[in-house]
Amino acid sequence: MTTKPRIGFLGLGTMGGQMARRLVSEGYEVTGYDVDPVRAGQAKANGVILAASPARVAEASDFVLSSLTDPAAVRRAYLGKDGALEAVRAGMTLIDLSTIDPDCWREVAAAAKKSGVECLDAPVSGGPIEAGSGKLVFLIGGETAVLERCRPLLMTLGTDLHHVGPLGSGQVVKIVNNVMSMGNMAVAAEAMVLGVKAGVDPERLFEILSTSGGRSHHFLKRMPNVLAGNFAPSFGINLSRKDLSLALAMAASLEMPMPVAAMVRQMYEAAHAQGLGALDMAAVTSLYEQWTGVQVRKKGSGREPGAGG
Repeated sequence: MTTKPRIGFLGLGTMGGQMARRLVSEGYEVTGYDVDPVRAGQAKANGVILAASPARVAEASDFVLSSLTDPAAVRRAYLGKDGALEAVRAGMTLIDLSTIDPDCWREVAAAAKKSGVECLDAPVSGGPIEAGSGKLVFLIGGETAVLERCRPLLMTLGTDLHHVGPLGSGQVVKIVNNVMSMGNMAVAAEAMVLGVKAGVDPERLFEILSTSGGRSHHFLKRMPNVLAGNFAPSFGINLSRKDLSLALAMAASLEMPMPVAAMVRQMYEAAHAQGLGALDMAAVTSLYEQWTGVQVRKKGSGREPGAGG
């Protein structure tokens, strides 16, 4: 009987916590770390062994996965004091699942290489439900041989592995994907409020648009929550701001104008300024509702964005 490798997990939040729980349920020993004691406590309740630092996680693991909020958090977790690279060993593999700029992860990988440690970037498509049920899609950058070594582990968490190219390539595709996702949501919000302001019933409007050419994945996935007044974060406004900023920074480094993405980012910045940053990205709809004095809600809902899940 083959013994499963020991897994380390850095970041036990909305996505990381669900992935760690999934790995435990599939028979892996998972050692984790999170700066937030509440998130760490929830992970412990789900069977994750807690460690005192990223270094202690690496010490107890054969593979280390990370799902963190931004590049600064990734650098701290790997390169900072008591970071994972202080305790890695030759033959280990580090896999970052975060949405960050590719240069950040290449910096970590270059440092890890000195210790004989391989790296993949493997940002994911999917939300907490997919993370907890093994239905994520991975966008992977790195060497083919390293990916094949990690395939059984990643297929425990996902259904599809897309090998994009060299290290950092997965993160490029994830940033591009998120520009489209946030743009689709912002346009859907604007269009829906226009229709409701013009007198169309919100539920009827959604029903018709769901079968029409303008629909998108995020329209179909998130607009029912808007209609129900449910803005509990699956992917929040503040993460949307961060990812759009990463896209615009990457575009600037390539001397490419992105006027549409810049405008989309300003919509999410405005939502944050209105106190909606902790809510789901669909709460960008609330801006238009405030401007127009109408609500995109099904009958009997009437809940405000700040009213909770």
